[in-house]
Amino acid sequence: MLEIESLLEGRWGDGMVPHLRYDPRFVADYFPGPDWWPHAAEHVLVPGTPTSGISNPPILPIAVRLVGERQPDLARRHDFWRRVLPGLSAWLSWFVTTRRSPNGGLPVVVHPWEAGWDNSPRWDRLSGAGLKPSREYQRLDTRHVGSAERPSGRDYDAYLRLAELLDGADYDLESYLRATPFAVHDLLIDALWYAAAADANAMAAALGEAPPFPAAELASYARAFAAAHLDGETYFDRDVLRGDLIRVESAAAVAALAGGLIPRDRAARVWSGYKAACAGARLVCTVPPNAPEFEPARYWRGPVWLSVNWLVARGLEMAGLAGERELVRRESLDLVEGSGFFEYFDALSGEGRGIDGFTWTAALTLDWLEP
Repeated sequence: MLEIESLLEGRWGDGMVPHLRYDPRFVADYFPGPDWWPHAAEHVLVPGTPTSGISNPPILPIAVRLVGERQPDLARRHDFWRRVLPGLSAWLSWFVTTRRSPNGGLPVVVHPWEAGWDNSPRWDRLSGAGLKPSREYQRLDTRHVGSAERPSGRDYDAYLRLAELLDGADYDLESYLRATPFAVHDLLIDALWYAAAADANAMAAALGEAPPFPAAELASYARAFAAAHLDGETYFDRDVLRGDLIRVESAAAVAALAGGLIPRDRAARVWSGYKAACAGARLVCTVPPNAPEFEPARYWRGPVWLSVNWLVARGLEMAGLAGERELVRRESLDLVEGSGFFEYFDALSGEGRGIDGFTWTAALTLDWLEP
């Protein structure tokens, strides 16, 4: 609960919850630091709070509901929800107001880091833009993990230049869209927003309050989601600037089942198709091994992430596919048992990759082991 409230204390005046709230004691140990987001300081709700200038997938409201429901003391549960719900609702509103696409009701993602799938092949169009930041920099991530497992130098050049462009636009979406080569309707973020809004409504109902997101608004959002992302029997991201679908196969489509927006019959077909494509690899590899972009050990280009598996398992359960949900849970726990609490896992060998002792891997393992 303390960590959740600490995150919300870093939010901006317009409601955004940044993807990073920096601890001033450790700024030198993290790159990029707040100096890459200089105008962020003008937007924070609490002056002097150092943050990044981008947000995160809206998983926090979902986590808040789950954490609250595990609190057996009803009074404490409701007190917690009452404290955090206004901030969560403001953040979800930010996605569909401040970040609302000029062409529809879905939010616009402005940076691969904001999507959370940094160097996924979903964003390979960015590589052709030839972006480079205006100043030199030194990465810190490759000090701890071999460069063969991390995004390339070209990727990092683009990430940092996008940060400069966004800060130069003072985080105004309209201004940024005129300057950037990257703006997407992210399939997974759009799906999770719907689930998060539904959870915010459920918490409000438990508190005897009006729903922050009326049913008509959610229904309109669901129609916009299908119009933007559905392609035949599966779902893809959409390029906001070009207007076309980004037809790159990845685990985003099966993770998006956790949004509760995909009809059950289609959810079963989306899952069976992706599982078949992953033949020969561990579940749920983030890129299937038959894809030309597949790299079994490089960050978001193939490896298994338990955070993705948790979403997939949740979506399968919501779709009534309990046996498939158990398959993903069991495979995930087998990876941890065989290799430890790594950041991610090699898609072919199951070997732990990235950083060992990763807290979200441990937390999700505990969640799966709960009776």
